[in-house]
Amino acid sequence: MYEPQHPAAVNSCAQDRESPDGSYTEEQSQETEMKVPATDFDDEFDDEEPLPTIGTCKALYTFEGQNEGTISVAEGEMLYVIEEDKGDGWTRIRRNEDEEGYVPTSYVEVYLDKNAKGAMTYI
Repeated sequence: MYEPQHPAAVNSCAQDRESPDGSYTEEQSQETEMKVPATDFDDEFDDEEPLPTIGTCKALYTFEGQNEGTISVAEGEMLYVIEEDKGDGWTRIRRNEDEEGYVPTSYVEVYLDKNAKGAMTYI
């Protein structure tokens, strides 16, 4: 009785390996696995490698940052610039290692560092 069952088991294994459904499922799971580490990496990158400062700025007016992504500043406060205004009227600043956000560009006087990596002043 063992002899007839043994070849059947071998055939079913071969069919499973050649099954197009099986290979499609494996590819799909690989794509899913690829997406998860990418988001984890982005989170880790933000935590471990903060954006380089490209200059400093002085707050000309007090700004109450009440929306998500904004930061409150007091008039006369000195801050670090980490991203220039890209034409939307907002400059990204950092107060210390874990406090950063956007303020209206018109509320700050920006002093860019000409040698900064992020500055777009290469000529």
